[in-house]
Amino acid sequence: MERQTGKAQEQRNLGGRDQYNLGVARRMAVETLAAADPSKVCLLSGVDFNREQNSYILPYLNRRYLVNSSSGAVKNMADGSGVSPYLEVIFLHYLLTADGTPLHSEWITFKELPGGGIYGEPYRKRTIVPLLRYFGEKPEKFREVGLSLGGADYNYGDLSLLFHPFPRIAMVFVLWKGDDEFAPSANILYDACAAHYLPTEDYALLPSLIIWEIAAKL
Repeated sequence: MERQTGKAQEQRNLGGRDQYNLGVARRMAVETLAAADPSKVCLLSGVDFNREQNSYILPYLNRRYLVNSSSGAVKNMADGSGVSPYLEVIFLHYLLTADGTPLHSEWITFKELPGGGIYGEPYRKRTIVPLLRYFGEKPEKFREVGLSLGGADYNYGDLSLLFHPFPRIAMVFVLWKGDDEFAPSANILYDACAAHYLPTEDYALLPSLIIWEIAAKL
């Protein structure tokens, strides 16, 4: 019940002003994507284009989605389901922001992203706090579900998983177990090329969407 309440609260946080901003962001992204050259978008973002459906084929975690290049509509290729308004805008931003920069295989924290310090506390509440709430005492559950969503074991902390939520975005979720002196702790690391694929404000949200999805499977 606590998990459902937390997720509901995350949804309620989208007040009138946020709804307006999200709508504006989506409209601007759709207009820009509709005018873009699909071959260039595919080259820079590492996705494919389905000309029959006029849609980009965008992998997300362990699934593939169609993103219509004219309307921005998103649907799961397996069952036709859509995604949340938050995630839909992030899909669009990924296709539009991607510039083809190779992954650096060097890791940075959120505050090292452009302007990341501005979002510090909201970011912590959206990501680190729920990560610890649901998995600080049971990191093995995070690993179990995370692997099923396409995560891979990594070598940081006591337990860490590497995710490629999109083809050219790499993130590592790190958990440290607590002991008699210290409480469990966590962090999320990003490949140093992260800013070449999404705006910083989207990185303030994307990890929380992954955390909520994993928590929902507990």
